[in-house]
Amino acid sequence: MQLGWIDFSATERSKVLSILDLLSEKATLDELGISPIRDGFSNMFFPGTSTIQTRAKYFFIVPYAMKSLEKTAGTSSSIFKKELDELEKRCGYKFLENDPNEEGVIGKRSLNKGKWVKRPPSDIYWAGLRTYGIFSAGKMSKDECINAVCHQLSAKNNVRFLGNSNDNSEENETDDKHPEELSYSSFWNIPTFKPDWFGTLKMDLTKDEAHFLKARIIKSCPDSIMGYILSHDMKSFAELESFEDIGALISQFPEDMQNEYYLARNFSSFIYVARVLFNLIIDPENETAIAEYDRLYPRLKELSEVDLEAIYQLLEIKEIGLIGFLNDLKKLMIEGNTDKMKSLIKKRESWLKGDSRAKTVHPEELEQGWYGGRLLDYRFTAAKQIIADIFSGEEEGNA
Repeated sequence: MQLGWIDFSATERSKVLSILDLLSEKATLDELGISPIRDGFSNMFFPGTSTIQTRAKYFFIVPYAMKSLEKTAGTSSSIFKKELDELEKRCGYKFLENDPNEEGVIGKRSLNKGKWVKRPPSDIYWAGLRTYGIFSAGKMSKDECINAVCHQLSAKNNVRFLGNSNDNSEENETDDKHPEELSYSSFWNIPTFKPDWFGTLKMDLTKDEAHFLKARIIKSCPDSIMGYILSHDMKSFAELESFEDIGALISQFPEDMQNEYYLARNFSSFIYVARVLFNLIIDPENETAIAEYDRLYPRLKELSEVDLEAIYQLLEIKEIGLIGFLNDLKKLMIEGNTDKMKSLIKKRESWLKGDSRAKTVHPEELEQGWYGGRLLDYRFTAAKQIIADIFSGEEEGNA
């Protein structure tokens, strides 16, 4: 039986897709329910990012498009949403016209087939725009913002209409308003906006954009690894290949950040043991999983030394099921009891999904491959690209 959801509206679809994004790490489902820890560290180190963000430019495209439509889309929120979606799609085509090989174009494969994505850039980048204070109207969702803009435009149009119909029109100042006063720049802190932005659109950041985004991240997230890297111009970060590689630079960070990094790195290595075993349960003949577990088994006691209590306290983890699973896993790793670890992992997945959907219960229904992820990335890949775009824009961009 095929499962799905009833598509009541774009808003509801966006909410469902956002939830699925939270469960994903490079499109990998969180099979063992450790996302509160994974996402907690991700938000601590690289706030405002998500695994499906591609390039820093979209932090500008979204507000540019929104500001442009505030002047032209009228008072219908449904029309505004459709025109925003179409404008974002046109941006994708523009990038591909400039360079068919451009990296990080959202929806590139869909666009090459004449189609478009279900999750446009405005959905993917909205939380980051709020986090960095580029969207300056609080915690409104995208749809709430559009509704507010359309409502205010409608209200202003009504005021203008009433003013123009007033017999004492010489006392009415509505007609004296300049058009720009009727826009809603208060929703956006985006001084780099120019009315002709689409005509000069390129994926690379201009110098002004790079300086602005850098300043916003530093100001809004000063205690994050991302903010520290930008504030101290640590350009060597863009040359790293993985979250693990941050260890080569971590001594340059404040002591608190160093401690948080080591907790996250140790947890990644710890939970990786469970992920390897997860794949062995599904396919005992999985050569990659066999080789990995043979490599890890002599180090089980060492890998179990992660300070789970410190992680629970730091990230305010209160989920009893998750805490119990991790504590039990740690004990069994110290004992080196592979069979009981497998049983624990299988029980955990069944508790999370139910026996009918648990992969470890129905491995015969699965294709060969790797399931459940490897070492945790903590959104390193997305953050690295954004940081690299900022540094590149500062050096090469045009004002």
